[in-house]
Amino acid sequence: MLTVNENTHSLVPLKDFVGELSELVKDNARLLLEKESGEHTLHVLPDIDGKTEFFHLRKQLRKAGINHQICYTNRQDIEKIGHLFNSFEKNTETEQSEKGLQEKVLKIIEEAVERGASDIHFRVEHSFTHVLFRIDSVLRQMHEFEMSAESGKRIVQTLYNTMCDEQTTPTLSYNKSSDAKIKEEFVQGFGLSTGRVATRPGGSGKIIVVVRLINRRKKSLTLAELGLTEKEQRIIRSVLAKPAGAIFSSGPTGHGKSTLSQCMAEIYTAENPGMNMLTIEDPIESPISGAFQTPLMIGDRGNSKLVEAAWGHAMANLMRLDPDSIYVGEVRDSTSATGAVEASQTGHSVITTIHTSHPIDIIQRLRRLGVDQDLLTDATLITCLIGLRLVKLSCPDCKIKYTEHKDNIDTIFTEVIDKYTDIDSVYLQNPKGCTTCNFTGIKGRTGVFEVIETDYQFMRLYDQKGKFAAWKYWRENGGVTLCQNVIRLINGGVVDPVIAHKSVCNLDRDDKFNE
Repeated sequence: MLTVNENTHSLVPLKDFVGELSELVKDNARLLLEKESGEHTLHVLPDIDGKTEFFHLRKQLRKAGINHQICYTNRQDIEKIGHLFNSFEKNTETEQSEKGLQEKVLKIIEEAVERGASDIHFRVEHSFTHVLFRIDSVLRQMHEFEMSAESGKRIVQTLYNTMCDEQTTPTLSYNKSSDAKIKEEFVQGFGLSTGRVATRPGGSGKIIVVVRLINRRKKSLTLAELGLTEKEQRIIRSVLAKPAGAIFSSGPTGHGKSTLSQCMAEIYTAENPGMNMLTIEDPIESPISGAFQTPLMIGDRGNSKLVEAAWGHAMANLMRLDPDSIYVGEVRDSTSATGAVEASQTGHSVITTIHTSHPIDIIQRLRRLGVDQDLLTDATLITCLIGLRLVKLSCPDCKIKYTEHKDNIDTIFTEVIDKYTDIDSVYLQNPKGCTTCNFTGIKGRTGVFEVIETDYQFMRLYDQKGKFAAWKYWRENGGVTLCQNVIRLINGGVVDPVIAHKSVCNLDRDDKFNE
């Protein structure tokens, strides 16, 4: 008895693998995808077993990477499958219309938001399109949204060409990378302010399109909610209370730099009524309460020289708008780097982000971007260096004790875990998971930080003896490192030490920094 429905299975169009379908295949074969397991089953009538068309069909499916089982069935079930599913093979006018395709894009975005995804990946391959969601830092394949390559191309072209603005190319290109921003009107109903779109061709018609979902925060976040300790919160509030100075937050893409900066900006505006905070963002992401937000204005975003010039013009223009504090979305080139430090030099508070591996590298990065050496090591201009990572939290209902499972872990990890953690209180992520965590072993994420408040001695050591001497001085004077903070979470039983060692920082990093 056939037990399938639209909730459990999807009908996969065979014509995308074999081109023009023969009448034999069209009438006697159906390919179903089980959504939960991701397994494919080819339902066929016994009559076509041994036929050339059947062998050709299976060969093409294997060539496309579609591993499948054969289920011999009857005519009634073949017809039932056809009636149950609204197949892409029908290509109705509604499905192919712009509105219909936009609705499909929005359905994927809606599902991503409901599942708590931070990113959506569309991977258009030679004959198939995969859709993946990044949930709790892990990419997960969404089998229910798999489609043919041609259908995938229509979806991503609709997304980029009709649902975005601020594009770096007029239309989606299969020859060069592109960036864009989803119009707010399409996503505000999902609690998003926008989606940042980035594309890159893979050659031969392949392309990857990634959408970073930007949430519209319903309330201001607190530093504690982001994961900062009480000591780190006091340091940041102390730095924000200074009359001038630049605060730089650094870390990998997608680890919360902008969220932290927005939180600090809202603390500033809340505690300094009557002060004028202006922003330059590319693009504007989430609303910042109390700030007047402005986008980077540029026509051709694909021209790097024009982009850099636009940053220079924006910084110069902002200084004529009577600001007390300036929020710069990201320091990414010489103009924005120099502008941020010079704004601090002229008596303004500056909050911004930058890409470096460790906060101690920020000054070095600014030097490479062309900031004058005498400005780089002035603690009144660069007041705080922050490094951050997001780390996955182990599911509290299914996590497993490290001491009971350490024999299953590679010794390159157990050696550092045994040396640097309190192993009796350490727990591992359960690879099987449970219903609480949707069988992933992960339940949320938290921030891990390294907050360096600069002072005269720190900057003097940095200038004369290098970054490690300055970092050692900071640590010896009470600084709490990224590594110490993640070990605190490991010893608290909420973070898997193997995951932390690989994705946050090596557990022996501090000792190596001191060598």
